[in-house]
Amino acid sequence: MLAGADWFHVSGITPALGEGPVAALAGAIACARARGTPVSLDLNYREALWRDRNPRPLIEPLARRAGVLIGNPAAVSAMLGLPADDASLATPERARGLAEQLAARFEAKRVALTRREILGPREHGWSAVLYDAETRAFAQSRRHCVQVVDRVGGGDSFAAALIARLLGGDRPAQALEFAVAASALKLTVPGDFCRASVGEVEELLRT
Repeated sequence: MLAGADWFHVSGITPALGEGPVAALAGAIACARARGTPVSLDLNYREALWRDRNPRPLIEPLARRAGVLIGNPAAVSAMLGLPADDASLATPERARGLAEQLAARFEAKRVALTRREILGPREHGWSAVLYDAETRAFAQSRRHCVQVVDRVGGGDSFAAALIARLLGGDRPAQALEFAVAASALKLTVPGDFCRASVGEVEELLRT
C-alpha cells in the first residue's frame, strides 16, 4: 500500500479502536519509516472512544515514530500528558514553548498546533502555529474569524492542506497559512469534507 506513497498520515482515532488496529498501525509506521516516507500523526482525541482508558501508553510510542505531530492543546494534554490548555497558544511565546516541548520529547521534526477561540454562538477564531525543530523556525498564522456551520472536519482539512502544500514545495510559513485558510473555509459548510478549491483558498488569503 505504501509503494509510491509520498507521505503516510495517521489518525489518533485508530489506536482507540482496539489491539488489532494498534498493531497494524505500528507496523505500517515502521514500514513507512523503513522506506523513508514521511509520517505524520494527528492526535484526534475523541473522549468517547477512550472512556475509562488512558490513551498515553498507546499514543506515546506512535508519537515518537512520527516526524510531524498535529493537534490542539486539549489533544496534547489528553493524549501525551503535557500541560496544555486554551491559554497555551494565546501568545507566540507560549505557543512556541509548547511546540518545542513536543518536538524535544517526541523527537518530531515539525509540530503543528491549531487554536479555536469561541467568540460567539457561531463565531470562532481559527488559527495555527508551525514549529520546525531542525531549523528552529516558528510560524504563526493569521486568525480567521469564521461563522461556523459545521466544525466537523476542520482539523482533518487543516492536516490535509498542510501536507499537500509541504509536499508541493511551499515554505513552512506559506503552507501553514494555506492550511489554516482551507480549514477555515471548511468550517463554513456542512459535512466533514473541505470542498474549497485552491483558487478559493488563495482568494481568502488575499483578503
